[in-house]
Amino acid sequence: MKLKNLQKRHLPPALALFIALLSTFQLHAQSRASGTINGKIIDQTMEYVPYATVFLKNSSDSALVKTSVSDNTGLFKFDFVKNGNYFIEITMLGFQTIYRERLNINSDRNIIDLGTLQLKSAIRELNNVTITAQKPFIERRADKIVINLNNEISAGASIEEVLDKLPGVRVNPDGQISLNGQNIQIFINGKSTPLSMDALSSLLKGMSASSIEKIELIAHPSSKYDAGGGAGIINLVKKRNHNDGLNGNVYGGAGQGKYGKHHTGSNLNYKNKDINILLNPNYSFNKYYFDSKISSAFFTEEGIPAGRSFSNLSSTRDMRTYSPNLGIDLFLSDKTTLSLSGAKEIQQLTRATFSTSQLSDAGEKLLNSTQFSNQVKTKIGNFNTGMHLQHKIDTSGREYTIDLDYFNYLNNSAEDYTIQPYLTNLTKLSQSILEQKRGFRSYSAKADYTQPLKKNSQLDFGLKSSFVKSDNSNNFFDVTGSVPVKDTSKNDNFRYQENINAVYATYIRTGDKLSYNIGLRTENTWGKGEQIYTGEVFIKKYVQLFPSIFLDYKFNKDHGLNFSARKYINRPTYENLNPLVRIVNASNFTQGNPDLAPAVGYNAALTHVFKNSLFTTIDYSRVTGDFTFFSAPYSEQEIVSTKPFNNRYTQYLSLFIAFNKQVTPWWYTSSSANFNKRSFKGSFEGTAIHNTGMLNLTAGTYNSFRLAKNFTFLTLVRFAGKSQDRNLTNDPYTAVTAGISQSFFNKKANLAFNVTDIFKGYKNSYVQNSLLINQRIENQIETRIARLSFTYSFGGSIKRTKESTSANDEKKRTSINEN
Repeated sequence: MKLKNLQKRHLPPALALFIALLSTFQLHAQSRASGTINGKIIDQTMEYVPYATVFLKNSSDSALVKTSVSDNTGLFKFDFVKNGNYFIEITMLGFQTIYRERLNINSDRNIIDLGTLQLKSAIRELNNVTITAQKPFIERRADKIVINLNNEISAGASIEEVLDKLPGVRVNPDGQISLNGQNIQIFINGKSTPLSMDALSSLLKGMSASSIEKIELIAHPSSKYDAGGGAGIINLVKKRNHNDGLNGNVYGGAGQGKYGKHHTGSNLNYKNKDINILLNPNYSFNKYYFDSKISSAFFTEEGIPAGRSFSNLSSTRDMRTYSPNLGIDLFLSDKTTLSLSGAKEIQQLTRATFSTSQLSDAGEKLLNSTQFSNQVKTKIGNFNTGMHLQHKIDTSGREYTIDLDYFNYLNNSAEDYTIQPYLTNLTKLSQSILEQKRGFRSYSAKADYTQPLKKNSQLDFGLKSSFVKSDNSNNFFDVTGSVPVKDTSKNDNFRYQENINAVYATYIRTGDKLSYNIGLRTENTWGKGEQIYTGEVFIKKYVQLFPSIFLDYKFNKDHGLNFSARKYINRPTYENLNPLVRIVNASNFTQGNPDLAPAVGYNAALTHVFKNSLFTTIDYSRVTGDFTFFSAPYSEQEIVSTKPFNNRYTQYLSLFIAFNKQVTPWWYTSSSANFNKRSFKGSFEGTAIHNTGMLNLTAGTYNSFRLAKNFTFLTLVRFAGKSQDRNLTNDPYTAVTAGISQSFFNKKANLAFNVTDIFKGYKNSYVQNSLLINQRIENQIETRIARLSFTYSFGGSIKRTKESTSANDEKKRTSINEN
């Protein structure tokens, strides 16, 4: 209301002036008021579309206001939208662009819910064959790489086999999984898996990749994550469903390498407005061989040759895995969801090993020859359950989550081994049984809070507490005679408990050009280890700060830069702290080291992005006190024991180039090359070691061709050049995989056939330099496998339940070696 209108109504001048000023203030406030625009994106198959790009633009001049990306459930949201007229534009590679116009934010309408928006596939005719664009196999985001699995690469394969095909990921036969050459955590649906690298290997061998929708490679986690993330996180995201009613899929398949293998499972999902239930039973059988040749050269402290040993080990293993999983979401209100999850893994592993060993002196004179046989039966059982509570306080984005987790793990292994010397003057037969028990329990709690701020920013903070208790024992029995006799001289028991308390805060701001994330995490660690038979006790206490910063700058629609820097910690796995011996063969043991200290790492990475297709990253890491495995004589000269030690530092420098593009609607290609060099410095037995490293090239190319409407052909070629990793020198290898896939029944069914490592080029051979002992290890593994797999979906795809994530760091450090 204008002042002259007030005067016409004969109001007192002072009152008229006051009302005029108040009116002007209200108009100004209304012009600055803000609202919310949100929606959900699906495709033609009614599945959620994650990572679609959503642009908010002014209706008057089409100027870009904000940009958003849909999440795992297809949701996108614009907060703090000023009053005005807008339209949105939604784009996604392989889909037609869609628009929604006449979006008016004002004082009467400050929340606009667009509901469900459906994207249509981009389709064109080529030589009378319908060609449909497909979701890219690899998508590069500012903070991660997203691998969209397809039936051609995942059908019939285990998760571990799929991981070994991904850029920057390496899966060693001993179960160690690394990303860009460094340690990582494994997550499933944002929740850490119960086991760490060594023990996790056997579990991942038994898990079908058919239930996984995508894999996220997060090389640089923010301060919101546990500081013990090493190089980063690999997150396995299960398939999901959003339809009400009963939905799901069933899958099964068989493979043949030297030995047969098969798997079957299902994902069943029931959902209504009050509850969502997911049941995922899975069974797999995998029989394979694992052969090794170990050649050891012994030296005196002066570097003079002192003798040699050679072991030839043949091993046949079969693994049966049962893994029923149950998840329940209770929709208590529109703002509150309570999620409960429980998982039980039961695994039976049988291993038959035969080995021959020879020991010679410096003059190549044979001193001892031994035959070793070992029959191992292992039963692994673990149970984990969690609660996740999410409450959205209001529509501005304020929310909090609470997580509670319990995990119980038990590994019982009985090894019936025989050592038979066969020199003419030494014929004593030694027969023993080793009973090994590994167990631990973990309790953890975590709370997180998000507070939106002005200018497209928010503050996240939270706290976490965890307690872990592990118990490990070795019991030897001499069964050479008619009655087993307990050998107390070899028995041992190791116990360890640990408490970690953490608090973090991150400040996040999203701008049209510049976005950034700055965080700080503080962790207090207390640990106590006790070796029962010797009475040795050690206590570790320390407090550390872990800052992180992430910057993302967009020059224009084609070019952008992303920078990250962070500090992190690598805590020893519980198995690497465990000094109890694990038997490889008659002349080789492995052990943990209770004196291990945590390793502290610093990382910085700079990435240039061109048209969201070409990515170039320079990455540098330095880890102080990094874990390095050395071998030394164990009690007697003819036995070698390998265990970890802290070095001074390890440095890693790499140039990573990746190109991902939908060349045509029927051809997608993804290629990458990683030039890297790793150096390290340390000492062993008082002798300094300095390895400057060598330049290494790791490269790979994945190509998918949609030759007909429902028929696809793929090839995957991977090369790893000769490399140095701490005190290891790895041999190069090249591996080729190819496969075909046919979908039918309106794409509800899929039949896939693929052959991995067609030319048997994969190698896992290396030289380990331990100064007094120089070992060459050649592992031969079953890698060429032909697989046929079938999947049928009914009612829709699978929706994951929300799961608790409070026990992430503790679970990934549990480790049982598969010798």
